[in-house]
Amino acid sequence: SGRNDHIYDDINLVDLAGHSYGITSDPLTQFAVVYSAIIHDVDHPGVPNAQLVKEKTRNAQIYKKSVAEQNSVKLAWDMLMSDEYSALRACIYQTESDLRRFRQLVVNTVLATDIVDKELQALRKNRWETAFSSSSPPSLTSFGNPDQEEHDNRKATI
Repeated sequence: SGRNDHIYDDINLVDLAGHSYGITSDPLTQFAVVYSAIIHDVDHPGVPNAQLVKEKTRNAQIYKKSVAEQNSVKLAWDMLMSDEYSALRACIYQTESDLRRFRQLVVNTVLATDIVDKELQALRKNRWETAFSSSSPPSLTSFGNPDQEEHDNRKATI
């Protein structure tokens, strides 16, 4: 029993969720991140994308950039969409809107693993600056303020 036993008594769980910009409160996003981590290197040939482009591999001719990442998404997505995984899909999403959002999250997350692409680096930097441009994270004062909540929620999708 130290002097900080009650330090967390006044912390609101909404405030804690706000610090993650909605990710902790969105099961679809959480699963998309986990799924992306599992699939991001499916069929990876073990060489950089630049080498695949230089060698003019079949996938490089198809995708042009982020070759390995795009191929991984395609193969894993095709497998997920097969009849064999219909029960899993029913657990992941229930609407076409959720399906589109899940796919976009997966594509963005896997493509983010291509750390060499200069255009993607610039896009990520811009998204980071947009998401974290304010000097302080959301606080309890923003809870219940629709404009601030919309702003915070938008940051979770950047």
